[in-house]
Amino acid sequence: MAPAFSLRRAALGAAVLSACVPCFAAAAQPLPTPAQLAALAFPGWSESAAGRVHSAALPPLPGTGHGIYAGWNVGPNRVLVEPKLVLRTDPSHLTLIAGLVPAGDDGRSSAVQATPLALAAYQFEQHGGTWGVSGRQGIFALRGFSGAAAVREVALAARRQAVAVEYGSCWQGYCGTWLAVYEVGHDAVRREPAVELALSGINVDSAADCQHRLAPLVKPHAQDPIARDDGGAPDTHDCYAIESSWSIDATHEQPGDLTIRYQGAISRAESYGGPPAAIDQKQVLRYGNGKYRAVSGYSPVPAI
Repeated sequence: MAPAFSLRRAALGAAVLSACVPCFAAAAQPLPTPAQLAALAFPGWSESAAGRVHSAALPPLPGTGHGIYAGWNVGPNRVLVEPKLVLRTDPSHLTLIAGLVPAGDDGRSSAVQATPLALAAYQFEQHGGTWGVSGRQGIFALRGFSGAAAVREVALAARRQAVAVEYGSCWQGYCGTWLAVYEVGHDAVRREPAVELALSGINVDSAADCQHRLAPLVKPHAQDPIARDDGGAPDTHDCYAIESSWSIDATHEQPGDLTIRYQGAISRAESYGGPPAAIDQKQVLRYGNGKYRAVSGYSPVPAI
């Protein structure tokens, strides 16, 4: 069940991002800041409330034709622009990654829970000591909920970079976080993610019996009011709390393995009367033809 209509925003899981391996020698002078490049990509942009409001076109990305992305329309959109990060693609070229959120007539965010963050890329080239816009890729992906997602730079290899996007949501006590990784090229960010997967899943607040069934492996907490006893038998649902950390081996010329370490606990419906099963396992994904695919292990995170 997709968490498209959560009534509250979930906090992102504690996934560990791998440190970016420096891909190029440092320039003699400091790189422009994300804000400085945003002002070049969006003339008039500033860090004021009014200065963040601009227009951006949403291309027909997969799924946008079915109305599932609340707040977004294919074509021009009034948006709030937030510069996220700057990536150096070679000694004389930079890419700015910006996060865009639909804006209302009042200049404020109009995002609801089902509204993803739009990720957009803009390319810059240096001539002498001056940086100028060399390409406007614009929106390449929609990810996240409530117009929010965590965006980071991650190295795939010694000279290959990517944008890692983590986002989370809850729906009736079922919570999850997800990861999508987009490879960055010289002229554009690939629209198709190199990998997209679930990082965590927890449904401790989905049913009143789940805290008891997961003890002592999961520490009790003040339970959400929605975790009421609806009269359902304990053998009708699983209870689980699973998180993960991940890293990419970026020490080679080609993209290295993506390793995910899952930890947590699960109480299966068919064995609800016994102790919960501890989860401590590893999954390894290997890069090939633009995609990461599992070569060992598996994800224990249940589908939400």
